Amino acid sequence: MQSFANRLRSATARRFLLSVKRATHRMPVQLDAPEPGRLLVLAPHMDDEVIACGGTLLVHRALRSVVRVVFVSDSSSGIRDAGIAAQVRAVRHAEMVQVQAGLGLGAVVELGFPDGALMQHEPAIAARLAAEIAAFAPTRIFCPFPVDGHADHQACAIAFGAAAEQAGWRGEVLAYEVWSPLWSNFAVDISAVADEKARLIGLYASQMADRDYASATLGLNRYRGLQHKVAFAEAFHRCTPAQFRQLTACLDTLG
Repeated sequence: MQSFANRLRSATARRFLLSVKRATHRMPVQLDAPEPGRLLVLAPHMDDEVIACGGTLLVHRALRSVVRVVFVSDSSSGIRDAGIAAQVRAVRHAEMVQVQAGLGLGAVVELGFPDGALMQHEPAIAARLAAEIAAFAPTRIFCPFPVDGHADHQACAIAFGAAAEQAGWRGEVLAYEVWSPLWSNFAVDISAVADEKARLIGLYASQMADRDYASATLGLNRYRGLQHKVAFAEAFHRCTPAQFRQLTACLDTLG
């Protein structure tokens, strides 16, 4: 059964969505022409990086951008049995290494917070993320949209909002969608790399066993492409760190 805290968080998320709907629907959606840069991707779990923005990262691979991914959870699927959890972590880590090579990632960082319980560690996650931001000095950071439909994703968004403030970072935030479509104001044409993105998602075979993430994700990307008359696009909510902090503050206000 859903905990009281999670029910409160869900109710707040619904109120937040209603409060920003009119403003976000007025935003024009810009199709980006990516330029080389330093990109930091915050991924709650191993597979979120390629599902959410794998196409964009492939475009940046060709541009020789410097890309680092921070995996926040231990990707143990929240399994309580320590032995089984360790096996799951090992499998997903091996899959991630294959995807890392395919995306051309410069480095990955694993914070190792408990999968399924990131809400309980938001201040600690924020402190670790602030250190990563300060050390890497990215020009853009990709992170979950604050009301993406997964508690771990929402926790990462809230932690990142605090981390960006702690680090005094002034770059560009691109919030992504995984479990819930967002109201986008920014998109990247990934038509030329869509097949490669699907292949890389498939490398997370342990996650594909009971659901076809590749087909579902590419379906969303095809839908996103319609607005721009391209075959496939990844959609984002682009904002400043201060604006993102305001969004997460709305979500984090209970009552």
